Amino acid sequence: MSVPILFAFAEGQIELTLSFFVSAIVTLFFGGGMILAMRREITILGRRETFLAATLIWIVVPAFAGLPFYLSDAIPSATNSYFEAFSGFSTNGATVIVDLDIQPRAILLWRSLIQWVGGFSIIVFLSVLASAFNLPRSNPLTRAIAKSSRRRMSRRIGSAVLSLLKIYGLLTAICIVALWFAGMTAFDALCYAFSTLSTGGFMTTNAAGTAFASRGIEVVLMIFMVFGAINFSLHWSFFNGDRRSYFKDPEYRYLLIAIVLGSLFVFSLMMTQTDMSVGDTLRYAVFNTVSAVTTTGYNMPLVSDSGQYYWPIGALFVILVLTTIGGSIGSSAGGIKMMRISILLKVSNAEVNRLSFPSSIFPLTYGGQRILREQITSAWSFFVLYCLVLVAATLVLAFNGLDLQSSVTLAITNLASAGSAAQPLITDVVVGEENFISYEALPNFSKWVLCVTMLVGRLEFFAVLSLFNPALWRR
Repeated sequence: MSVPILFAFAEGQIELTLSFFVSAIVTLFFGGGMILAMRREITILGRRETFLAATLIWIVVPAFAGLPFYLSDAIPSATNSYFEAFSGFSTNGATVIVDLDIQPRAILLWRSLIQWVGGFSIIVFLSVLASAFNLPRSNPLTRAIAKSSRRRMSRRIGSAVLSLLKIYGLLTAICIVALWFAGMTAFDALCYAFSTLSTGGFMTTNAAGTAFASRGIEVVLMIFMVFGAINFSLHWSFFNGDRRSYFKDPEYRYLLIAIVLGSLFVFSLMMTQTDMSVGDTLRYAVFNTVSAVTTTGYNMPLVSDSGQYYWPIGALFVILVLTTIGGSIGSSAGGIKMMRISILLKVSNAEVNRLSFPSSIFPLTYGGQRILREQITSAWSFFVLYCLVLVAATLVLAFNGLDLQSSVTLAITNLASAGSAAQPLITDVVVGEENFISYEALPNFSKWVLCVTMLVGRLEFFAVLSLFNPALWRR
């Protein structure tokens, strides 16, 4: 919070500076109190403690991160302030702020900074606990932590966190400089770099077309959205000497293939159903596809010659499917993830072949390693849970007064940590007597439902649901 404090003070916004300062004091009081109370405790970091800590972190931190919004009257509602902070920390990107253009720059910077910290936190959580989710090809960062057996686990993880932070910070700095050279102001470059590398999607203005008016800016954003959606253990390997780390990982190839195929699908649908030029159609198709696959949620809304927003229904469907698939394991992107989709497709293909050759054996491999039965079970379990939570969230939102289109779209995008993608996709939906302009128009109950949806989707279901298993606490 010291960053927006200094920023608001430099701009002469004394009341806003005081709001951030009071929030920082409150946060320091509670955080410092817990540190002092636990300073003599012996830390035992097992799976149970890690899952509990991660869940509590994602629930508690937004309460303190939302204090500046509430105290400064930028968001004069406790529920809305918590929702905004929760959306930022989970890199979801859904916002309750209707008019971003009138917000103080310190508030806009704070929103982006929350996303940046949240993106890094989820990368650390998923990288360290990759083996806990029964994923093939345990990442090189996890293996490096395990090999450092002479040091305590807390120090090994601390070393890994510092190593990841250096890479995360370096990529962010490069993105800031690239956006600045591409034509953004220094402030916007800072905010969008934070939001882009964390695949969060918070913006500093309501006019997406104005913010992304430069082709150079669009290219830089797409490149770093992809960087944010790549498994950060590959970045770690690359910066630690393995220059071929990206090419040896199949998930990296699947991510690029999904972007290419998705862009072609969206491009072809837009060419046949809109009145845009070929160049603009290609530009819009590629940018929105990259944003969907990486679950960043940036949108360049399609505008016809008459000035009306228009999405071909087929293109909308493709974008929602790509958002559901998501990026790579160990990245800040959400969704089911490319690795799990690949495993499910391999298993399905093997079952189809077994119908023709019942006595044959079809070994399943991923990246040169055999896929174990528990890994297949884990992928199927995740997929089933994802579908069940998606249906449950849709039904609860529908029971709270939303129509089917908005309920499904909100459930899909928020479960995949791409809540900002929903806003331009359902502009014709009516909530009560008003059109859907922002999440602020939703009933408070729907916002809390979406917070729960963000939480379980962000922490990969098992980390949250395992806490309700009595067997976990008996061990």
